[in-house]
Amino acid sequence: MVALAKGAEPSLAADARLTPEALGRLTALVARRAAREPYAYLAEEREFMGLRFTVSGAALIPRPETESLVEALLEDQPAQCVLDLGTGTGAILLSLLDRWRGTHGVGVDRSPAAVVVARHNADALGLRGRALLLASDWSSALRPVPTFDLAVCNPPYIPSDEICGLDPEVRDYEPRLALDGGADGLDPVRALLPGLVRVLAPGARAVFETDPRLWNGLAALVDQSGGTDIACLRDLTGRRRGLVARFAGTRA
Repeated sequence: MVALAKGAEPSLAADARLTPEALGRLTALVARRAAREPYAYLAEEREFMGLRFTVSGAALIPRPETESLVEALLEDQPAQCVLDLGTGTGAILLSLLDRWRGTHGVGVDRSPAAVVVARHNADALGLRGRALLLASDWSSALRPVPTFDLAVCNPPYIPSDEICGLDPEVRDYEPRLALDGGADGLDPVRALLPGLVRVLAPGARAVFETDPRLWNGLAALVDQSGGTDIACLRDLTGRRRGLVARFAGTRA
């Protein structure tokens, strides 16, 4: 398959020939893929929820299992104000805003480079006016005011000692900051929950993506932080991929 520039139409002419410049680009792409760099990084884009997102090595590549969580959220009533912790490319937040036309949101990521990617995607999708995208250590940049009626979070959740065993496409190319969940995979959740609780409106929902093996541990942490009505969201394979809970919120 010949790699094409964004927006280019493929040519099916049997006698089509690559220019030397195009052949050089193709050769470089083949070499990168042979070195196990993910195709999404070569193409610099990935489809998610029917939308095209620019991707780069600064952020995780959006995945189908995350689409399952977004689809589950869309079955409920639209939120008014969404917080997306660990926004990466902005795929979750921007997909929700695209469907919920009256909703505003804030996306936060610890990586300034990832936030640049998310802002680019918000601009490309015409959603920048409803999406504030910030580089911050979880919710530390937010005022402790009960503002959000929905929080979504896809934190790093791979235990540190398992990262070396991941496929090369993930281990060698996706950002470790977005992968490493500490000794048991739950350190980021421990760090973010205290701040998250302070910015949730009374009765707000919070949704977390996790490894199915960590679901029980995640549920225990959420329960200890005041989460109620804890329920499981399953991915396309039926595994416990997400957790949803309600929080009483705090008084302003």
